[in-house]
Amino acid sequence: MIFPDGWDAEVIRDMCGEETGKYTLGNCSVRWTYILAIIGILDALIMSFLAFVLGNRQNDFIYNEIKAENKGERWPTVL
Repeated sequence: MIFPDGWDAEVIRDMCGEETGKYTLGNCSVRWTYILAIIGILDALIMSFLAFVLGNRQNDFIYNEIKAENKGERWPTVL
């Protein structure tokens, strides 16, 4: 969330104007960058949470199927 240190580079000054400094953008702006970065972070958190929850549910389903198949046996043959 900190502006990069390279805004005062010559290439950036050519694009954004001479008033561009180390922490000033001059005529350029950062519009959707922060919003998209925050959305990307939230998306990654939500997807990792869903992967964890759904992965655990899948293990429970498989365990219940194996348990039902091996009903009556003392030790299951497949885990």
